[in-house]
Amino acid sequence: MAHSRSIPELLTKLFRDITDLFRKEGELIRSELNDKITQLQIGVGKIAAGAITILVALIVLADALVIAVAEIIGSVPASENNTGWAALIVGGVFAAIGAFLVRSGTTDLKVENITPDRTALQLRRDAEMAKEQMR
Repeated sequence: MAHSRSIPELLTKLFRDITDLFRKEGELIRSELNDKITQLQIGVGKIAAGAITILVALIVLADALVIAVAEIIGSVPASENNTGWAALIVGGVFAAIGAFLVRSGTTDLKVENITPDRTALQLRRDAEMAKEQMR
């Protein structure tokens, strides 16, 4: 025996299903946007850490340059003081770390990394399913 439903029952079920679908899509987009905001915060933090590290590197490199110039003009004999080379190495390491952090942070902030891809994909799937159901 086929179970037949009245039109009001079918419309009620349709509206209930649509409401549930929109609620779940809203939850999905909120969740994904929270993930993207966290990713943005991490990216900004990396950029700030990289900028600070590069600033330290510039200070160390400036100190190394001063010592190297002093060695060149002869006020400090090179055999007695190798701090210029040490400062140059330390400054180079800090500069490399800072550059890595800034580059990594800017990559995190690219538009394609912060768009809600999962939600867009799910909405496309829902639209395709709805089209199939309408046929």
